[in-house]
Amino acid sequence: MAAVSESFDLLLERLGQGGEGALGYERLRIRLVALCRVRFPAQAEALADEVLDRLARRLAEGTAIDNLAGYALGIARLLMLEEGNRQQKHRRAAIETAREIMDQSEPEPDPILPVLQSCLEALGADSAAFILEYYGADGGVNRIERRQRLAQASGVSLNALRNRALRIRLSLEKCVSLHLQSTS
Repeated sequence: MAAVSESFDLLLERLGQGGEGALGYERLRIRLVALCRVRFPAQAEALADEVLDRLARRLAEGTAIDNLAGYALGIARLLMLEEGNRQQKHRRAAIETAREIMDQSEPEPDPILPVLQSCLEALGADSAAFILEYYGADGGVNRIERRQRLAQASGVSLNALRNRALRIRLSLEKCVSLHLQSTS
């Protein structure tokens, strides 16, 4: 702990005489936080502190530094490169893990789809086309407009159209249910 305290005292001494060292330290820290905030806003303060710690260690090791602020900015630049590389590796690992999970878990084909297809064929072409048209639209206004056009084209009211769709749907559900029970 004494070595850390000594290196910090050395840094403060180099940044200014007496109480000026603390003021110089804060000014440099503010500049470093602002610089780091550009690329890593969430880690800016921690990165600035790490830069100052590394700067203090270099001074304690006896590295000759003429321009402390310039040297600190160089450390900050290298530290941000390290952080960017670390985050990039983390993203790549997360993507690779997600890909592995996706590759391992191939979705099983839905067993109802072939049954539904055969039941649609059993309905007859007109009824199958009608039910697919009736339920095929995506939600909202598009679905309402499509059903109104379908009713006009069929020459029936919207209620009659709904009743026809209900009868066909019930027949389709019964067919699917019977097929699934017979295969169980």
